[in-house]
Amino acid sequence: MKLHITYDHPIPINVFEWTPASYRQTPHVHTSLEIGLCLSGQGFFYFGTKRYPVRAGDIFLVNNMERHIAQSDPDDPSHYLFINFDAAMLLAEEPELLLPFSYSSTHFCNHITADSPLARQLAHWIHAIAEELHQKAPGYLALAKSALIQLCGHLLRHNRGLLTDDERQSMVQSIRHSQSLAALVEQRHREPIHLAELADELGLSVSRVSRAFLETTGYRFNEYVSLLRIQSAKHDLISTDKAITQIAFECGFQSLPTFYRVFKTIVGTSPNVYRDSMGFLV
Repeated sequence: MKLHITYDHPIPINVFEWTPASYRQTPHVHTSLEIGLCLSGQGFFYFGTKRYPVRAGDIFLVNNMERHIAQSDPDDPSHYLFINFDAAMLLAEEPELLLPFSYSSTHFCNHITADSPLARQLAHWIHAIAEELHQKAPGYLALAKSALIQLCGHLLRHNRGLLTDDERQSMVQSIRHSQSLAALVEQRHREPIHLAELADELGLSVSRVSRAFLETTGYRFNEYVSLLRIQSAKHDLISTDKAITQIAFECGFQSLPTFYRVFKTIVGTSPNVYRDSMGFLV
């Protein structure tokens, strides 16, 4: 089961608390990345065929490749604080921050135990992000994003010592290819664009760049193009008085029904309702 994540803030970071069921539910996967801190209780966390025991203070890394689900101990239910965020945000900031989440690493491990210095260090930044997004004090978006970068930076430093030079070089190259493709899509998403043309421009094969992009960001090429087009449409809907039809075509959609369908899928409501609920900024 693939979950679609929407974000409650202008930056693609969500914070939520969760108590898993005491029975094993259907595993799921999502394009976003997650970091979960067990606040209390016990249980298990499943990733594919792996099963990790859980106790308070444990931290779990959730990438965009593995199906996963947590389960609570019936007598002592586990309770988590999760940070969920879009990998594309780190790709734009510093691509190497995505290395700790790379499933291709032979050293990738979902579990950081509570008794490790790293877990205690990361827990500080997880709580900092949650506090900023909850309080929404002046500057909270910048501080929440900064705290996430700090968190991932500490993960990167820990992870760096586990990789061989060849492994790190291969993973970094894959991430850089993804960054180059993302930059081209960012520039041209309002135009008709095709992966084959962009791959040729980057001097890469379609299969290589599409695989690297999916592993790095969790998005297939067409999904990412649609996401950027919808983000542009959302901006135009609340900052201009252009007709919805005009916005749809200017943002790169080739038909109005497709625009409405994709907008509803990503945003959760229609363009009309979204515009009415947000109001004009002009």
